[in-house]
Amino acid sequence: MVTPSLRNTATAHTIRGSLGGRLVAEFNGVAPHVPQEAVDAARGLAREKGADVVVAVGGGSAIGVGKGIALDAIPLIAIPTTYAGSEMTPVVGITDRNEGRKRVRRDPAALPRLAIYDPEVTLDLSPQLTASTAMNALAHCVEACYATDASPEVRSVALDGTRHIVRSLPLCVARGDDLDAREDLMQGAYLAGLSIGNATMALHHGLCHVLGGRTGVAHGVLNAIMLPHVMRFNADAAPDAMSAIAEAMGAGARTRDADAAARETFALLESLPVPKRLRDAGVPAEMLEQVAGEAAESPTVKANPKPVSEADLLELLRAAW
Repeated sequence: MVTPSLRNTATAHTIRGSLGGRLVAEFNGVAPHVPQEAVDAARGLAREKGADVVVAVGGGSAIGVGKGIALDAIPLIAIPTTYAGSEMTPVVGITDRNEGRKRVRRDPAALPRLAIYDPEVTLDLSPQLTASTAMNALAHCVEACYATDASPEVRSVALDGTRHIVRSLPLCVARGDDLDAREDLMQGAYLAGLSIGNATMALHHGLCHVLGGRTGVAHGVLNAIMLPHVMRFNADAAPDAMSAIAEAMGAGARTRDADAAARETFALLESLPVPKRLRDAGVPAEMLEQVAGEAAESPTVKANPKPVSEADLLELLRAAW
């Protein structure tokens, strides 16, 4: 399982060489947001070839297709090449393109048996993909910090991940060949995935899942745009968590200003080579009401620590548009 853009890279050739005769098939039909047809095709190929292990190489989409196969009780090995963190969670989201819906489920079978981290495979990652997938990782940390079921240990891991991400992300964007910074960011992504894998996702991810299913905009880009807006909305419901996040992001001594974390995130977003608003990512204004209505029914959105109405969602979306 290799993302199409990585088919002819040194990384892919090295993995093929390592597997040798044990490589019975290769699937390259990976697409953003894990379309159902890609999962079905990959499952069919795995069954046809009698695969007993799946190796997924790429970002969240490639690993997501691998998770779709893993649901058939075939062990999954993940080699992430971005900072999405999917390799550390038992969560898989599969999109029905006909309906424009991304359905997300949590299943222990989807969790990879092994994740292999090598910062060298991220050295050629563009500044745009570096930034957007790292913001996805930061969103994992944020939601794990204020999740209603998160243990103190999970929050500690999430805050540590936050420190790694905000410290290394600007360096990786400015100089993509900085291997130390890439390794630091990869560690942050690992901690982010580990934390959200042991906590309940909430408003941010639920809203981004609906947006992604409806628009096809990359999940990392949606995370980057929506994260500070959702943090601002949730600030008064999770002041202690937001205070800790702000401190981890470098806002100074543990501030009691609950909005400080959102301001830090807005400032980080402004410094990154990613779209800053939904309109810049190609989301049409006339779609916002439909997204708000669908998101209001999402179990993930309903798990938010602060109650969210459809009107709240529409206001959030308009603010981000």
